[in-house]
Amino acid sequence: MKNILLAIDVQPEFADKDGNYPRILNFIKNSEYDEIVATQCVNSPDSAWVKYVNWTDLMDGARPLEFEYDRKYEKVGYGFDDYSVLDKDAHYDIVGYNTGACVLKVALDLFDKGYDFRVLTDYCYSANGKEHHDKGVWTLKNLLGNAVV
Repeated sequence: MKNILLAIDVQPEFADKDGNYPRILNFIKNSEYDEIVATQCVNSPDSAWVKYVNWTDLMDGARPLEFEYDRKYEKVGYGFDDYSVLDKDAHYDIVGYNTGACVLKVALDLFDKGYDFRVLTDYCYSANGKEHHDKGVWTLKNLLGNAVV
């Protein structure tokens, strides 16, 4: 089975004030997976981000990712628009930002669609700090059990 690292929104714009971004980047850069699949959050004037939460960051695009990847998908929302871009016969380790939002959404979608995955919470974080990260981990563990390590 192919082992894939799924790096959710590990991008400079979400570097947290607690300094976890370099640690997560280092993990990705030194990982030994068959493939690295990255997502990158972007925004647009007609997005749900603007409509529902009045979030207007990243309207002019996002800065380049600071690690090498095999495939990258831009997303204007919490999860993938189309999960068929992911190999159903692979194992996914999920890392990234924000634990209680995009990481949670992708993990729940993989769960619902029957993918084999784990969330590596030591390499996830929230741009809003430790309290938000800890709440995200708590939610992940309650919903996904031993898929969260």
